[in-house]
Amino acid sequence: MNPPALRALLADSLTLWGVTGRVEIADCGVRIIAGDQVLHVAQAAPEEAPMRWWLLRDGRRRPAGSILGLLRSLRYALNATSTEPARARVAAPL
Repeated sequence: MNPPALRALLADSLTLWGVTGRVEIADCGVRIIAGDQVLHVAQAAPEEAPMRWWLLRDGRRRPAGSILGLLRSLRYALNATSTEPARARVAAPL
C-alpha cells in the first residue's frame, strides 16, 4: 500500500472512530496527529517479515502483521474504543 492510499485509509478510519485529527504523508510513511498525540505508521522492511507495519509512538515500535492488526493497534493507541466491542450476530431468518 503506497503512502497516499494509507493516508486516505487512516483518515477515513479516524472519521469512522469519531477521532478528531489529521493524517499526513511523512518521511517514514504516515503521521497521525490527534490532540496531543503524534503517531507514525511505517512499512516494515522486507527482511522484517512477517511484520508488515510498525506503529511508532514516543520512541516505541509496535509491530503489525496485517493492515487489520495495524488498524486495531492504532484504534487502541488513540483510545478510540467503545466500552462494549461491536459484535456481528448471525441468526436464522424469521
